[in-house]
Amino acid sequence: MSDKNIHSGHRARLREEFRIKGFKDWSEHKVLEYVLQRVLPRVDTNGIAHMMINKCEGFENVFSAPKEQLEDVIGVGKETAEYIHMLGELIRYYNNLHLNKSKFELNSETCEDYMLKLFSGEEHEIVYIICLDAANHILLREVIFEGGFETVEVDIARIMRIAIKSNAAYIVLAHNHPSGISIPSNADIVTTQTIERALHLGGIKLLDHIVVAGRKCTSMRSGGYLTSRAGIVNAAAYKKKTPK
Repeated sequence: MSDKNIHSGHRARLREEFRIKGFKDWSEHKVLEYVLQRVLPRVDTNGIAHMMINKCEGFENVFSAPKEQLEDVIGVGKETAEYIHMLGELIRYYNNLHLNKSKFELNSETCEDYMLKLFSGEEHEIVYIICLDAANHILLREVIFEGGFETVEVDIARIMRIAIKSNAAYIVLAHNHPSGISIPSNADIVTTQTIERALHLGGIKLLDHIVVAGRKCTSMRSGGYLTSRAGIVNAAAYKKKTPK
């Protein structure tokens, strides 16, 4: 049997399997193999999928990797790299719409997934304020700064205006560490505590400040850096995920 017939039969089996149950129970490289088949119609994409995941150090990183990095993989040209990059942008676009849906409740069960999606593919440090009502439903999410989380750079007066204007009962702060280290810095701690005190004077509670790095979230409340008691998270919710 020719290689062409072997590949054709394999692709047909994958298409039928996808038609029946989607990507359920598929391995990561098998999903990427199937995706690559859409843009590489006459190539065995199994090996390319493995190489791409290894090159990007993980399946999820494939869709946030620079196009130049993807093109370094043998068998991946400019068109394929642009296709994968476009899918990554599509994923981030969908996540942004999903995370903005009304009446989303941010709690210890939803917080980690929410934060990982929020910062997916973000290569620069960015700071969010998330305003919640008394039932932890999200009222507003807004970028308040791009860059390091330093006391002299974060506009505390602006945070207060946003919180009061949204009629928030609670606030959650979140920012990422592109370095991959989720441990809060001294600047993170000092600034967060300053913001917590300012919000308290306005009758608004800072529930938590989440630091995101890669696929890991660290709760500053769980780390003991916030002074008030009640929060939305617990330490168990932020164990590092182990890739399958």
